[in-house]
Amino acid sequence: MKHIAYTDTVIDTDGRLADLVLEYAKVLARTNSADTISIPYRAESGAVERITMLVGPASQLTAWGEDDGDGLGDLADAAAADLKRRIRERTPGFVPTEPLAGAGAIDDFDEYDAG
Repeated sequence: MKHIAYTDTVIDTDGRLADLVLEYAKVLARTNSADTISIPYRAESGAVERITMLVGPASQLTAWGEDDGDGLGDLADAAAADLKRRIRERTPGFVPTEPLAGAGAIDDFDEYDAG
């Protein structure tokens, strides 16, 4: 687990996620934008919960600790994949090879009839 300091909260999460959250914050700062993300973390009770965070240029995030391999399983894997996708899509110069999430297919434009 690694720790992320976010506002007045310390979040204990998977080491990959801590690193990816910082990387995404850096990308958002470069593009002067913000986004909300949701990641799993281990609560004080030991239960795995989710936290939603607003990350952007003004975010003051700090991560520390060693990744001791005590991951959060499939929840961490899914969150890591989501953060990697967001980082790719927000990185300047990104050229999509597939439709972005929520984008309609190009074939949809063929259905338009000005008639």
